[in-house]
Amino acid sequence: MSQDHDEECSTQTEVGKPRRTNSPKFNPDEDGKRRATIMTRVHQVRTRGQRIEVSFDAKGQPLGKSGDELQSWIGVLAREHIPIWISDFRSADLAPRKELVWMEVVTSFTVDESHKRQVLKSCGESAKGFRYDLYQAFVRDHIDEENVWQRPPKVVHNYPTITQEDWEKFIQYRRSPEFKRLSEQGSEIRKKSKYGSTGGRDGYRKCDQAHFEKTGKYAERYERWLDMRVKPDGQFKKEEFKNIAETIEDITQQETQGSFESVGTEDILTKALGNAEHSGRIRGQSKFVKQSQYFNLVRPPREKDDVQDMKLKIAALERTVQELCAQHGINRETIPEEMAGPTVDQHNSFKASCTMNEKEAGVSDPNPTPNASKECQLFIPDLVNGGVVLVAIGRAYMDCVPTDTVHGNPLGEENVRVTITVPKINNALLPIPTNEATSIEEAVGGFVAWPKTLVVQTSFSQASKCPNRAPQREAGGSKRTKKRAGRNKLKSQPEVEQQPAQEEPPSFDFDNISFELRPLAFYAQSSMRDDGTQIICPQQHFVMGDDMPIYIGFEDVYHFITFKEISANSIMIYIRYLVECCARTGMDQRFEFISPGLVSPVQQNVDRATYVRERADNILWILRNAPKGKRFLMPYNSGQHWILAVIDPWDDSVMYFNPLGNEPGDDFKDLITTVGWKRNETATQLADVD
Repeated sequence: MSQDHDEECSTQTEVGKPRRTNSPKFNPDEDGKRRATIMTRVHQVRTRGQRIEVSFDAKGQPLGKSGDELQSWIGVLAREHIPIWISDFRSADLAPRKELVWMEVVTSFTVDESHKRQVLKSCGESAKGFRYDLYQAFVRDHIDEENVWQRPPKVVHNYPTITQEDWEKFIQYRRSPEFKRLSEQGSEIRKKSKYGSTGGRDGYRKCDQAHFEKTGKYAERYERWLDMRVKPDGQFKKEEFKNIAETIEDITQQETQGSFESVGTEDILTKALGNAEHSGRIRGQSKFVKQSQYFNLVRPPREKDDVQDMKLKIAALERTVQELCAQHGINRETIPEEMAGPTVDQHNSFKASCTMNEKEAGVSDPNPTPNASKECQLFIPDLVNGGVVLVAIGRAYMDCVPTDTVHGNPLGEENVRVTITVPKINNALLPIPTNEATSIEEAVGGFVAWPKTLVVQTSFSQASKCPNRAPQREAGGSKRTKKRAGRNKLKSQPEVEQQPAQEEPPSFDFDNISFELRPLAFYAQSSMRDDGTQIICPQQHFVMGDDMPIYIGFEDVYHFITFKEISANSIMIYIRYLVECCARTGMDQRFEFISPGLVSPVQQNVDRATYVRERADNILWILRNAPKGKRFLMPYNSGQHWILAVIDPWDDSVMYFNPLGNEPGDDFKDLITTVGWKRNETATQLADVD
């Protein structure tokens, strides 16, 4: 069954009655009910540049009020970033959205990388509960009606991120035979539930915390299980629970007397209930506590039973061997048996048996064939300390298509299939975990999906290290040029062909970047730095004299974050924000912005007097038809420094604001004086520069 089956979305309160988890309640017929949580306090803390401190217990569960806020914030992010039409949270296509959720969490709360898996799992539970509530409130009773395809007004009002297209996909899946089959299957499973709890959301976690605050120690598993089945008046919800409580008391006495001993999962609660623990959730524990974590179990070795992935892995190893042999001119038949090592037919384990050595990992094919692998470095985001972290060396299959599968899941548009050959950080978590592997150590030698933005090919850099090739000079042969200085060049064809090496874009030093700017820096580093991606913002006449779109590139973001000279494009983005603020308060009728590109001295090697006159004409053209009472704000760059001029054409005055406190340069004064001379022809002269 699909992991994300919405009809079995939570723990049970009574047989056949699911408890909703971390999602708002709906009532389509009444107003005044609980609305979508917006977490005002979290937004206020973020605005102040702070984060909410979260404490965790020994089992990794968040504690106290801040822990509740963390869980609620995860629910808000799940509703905002996870589409409602997603049927499986494990889909590789959700990897970028999961990373965005994780970035939002660490920006607001002090949560380190070790809790990432738990946070994303909670996000999946919250998204599933939200979809279940939507279905129960708006769809289930109207599933066969035609108006069910239109978003209900309450959904439009409370959740503007849910588009009409999202809603139609949501309804289409709910009407599908697959959903009906899973729904019926989930109903049958719920009917078999024997023990329902009386606790609300995160009941076991809060019960454990209350017991610790009261006694100074955590409750035993059987104590939590019983507490969650007691009504507020102290009575058990069912007579059966009372009988189990008596059985637990008897077993506890046996343990005290030494006639019973808890071994592994066979403890007091398991003995009293009469059936073994399920391999998934642990009874008497919150949903995020694993068996291996609670019972300190040794993880059993895993067998790879996916035949298709096994074939792909064998084929990949064969291609790798062929590439190495072809590059070094080796005939595989002449390799001595004692040097060849075990053959592929002896492959028995998913772990370590397919690991290539460092020499193989460092060799690349200068003429790769289709579907050939390329050596690469594999990174994961380090959003706590900033930047990205190199966790492994591997080989990437860049020719894969989105429909290819990894462990039965589609690869997706944003990911690539990789195999890990040399781990760097064994306990680092995979960005896209599988059923068989969640860490780098567990995935060595196997196939996993990896976001393309976190894969860096290293074929060319490794090739330059080969002993039979001279390393290329970064300056494009500058040393040779210096040696030939002053000599007559007869034929310089080799030097004509040599092109100066392009300067590599700078990289961020995440240790020296404020925490609030790290998500922006990470996006620019991973998505804008190498491929030249730009952010395009429509202008829509926000400034006078310029209606062209604004293009923000990596250099603009880099200069902004590292406190270097801010580009005119960055200033235009800020102007756009100020214009929107003025429009909301009605101040847009009093102020207008002039594009800095019209007035700043950006051109070089031109006649200065003519250039000043051209820019003055631009200002004059804007001021000529200015309505009475309107003032103009003019950003001006005097050369690696910005100042702001305020022009009042009806008062014949110009004021400037310079953060350095000194007077502007001659170019600015000449520009204003020239504008005044032009305006003198229309009897509206600018009197002075204040």
